[in-house]
Amino acid sequence: MKAIIIIDLQEAYVGHRRGEARYQEVLANINTAAALFRQAHCPVFVVRDLSEGNDDCFANVRELVVEPSDIEILKVYNNSFWNTDLDALLRTKGVDWVLLCGNAAEFCVTATYFGALEHGYTTHLLKDGVLAETEEGLISMERVRPLLTKEELPALLAE
Repeated sequence: MKAIIIIDLQEAYVGHRRGEARYQEVLANINTAAALFRQAHCPVFVVRDLSEGNDDCFANVRELVVEPSDIEILKVYNNSFWNTDLDALLRTKGVDWVLLCGNAAEFCVTATYFGALEHGYTTHLLKDGVLAETEEGLISMERVRPLLTKEELPALLAE
């Protein structure tokens, strides 16, 4: 079973980037990918970082489509697996393969990438589905991590 994990797309962390073309592209790609996972009856996990608070500014950005069937994970560390029930929920659903996307390439996405590998999951990143603090951080991540485009997902999810 496959799952998508959407990381830290919260107002406090990325809402200020709303006018950027990259922001719009990333959110559109994530929403498309998440819809494909839902259509294939694969779980969608939405991670929120509460390390700096849990008021309205730490809500998901309004552009992110979140469905009632999606599973929310609350965390306080960069790695979405650390001191959360993410691994247990993935295993309960029979997931052995994850696609990561969200914010930020240099921090929480990379930490969660390594957390997924350490827990034994086959792990990929969504191409043009990750925001970064710097262009260099995004380029570095994309150069050394396995990427999948949203166009590749339908065939992969049909397997």
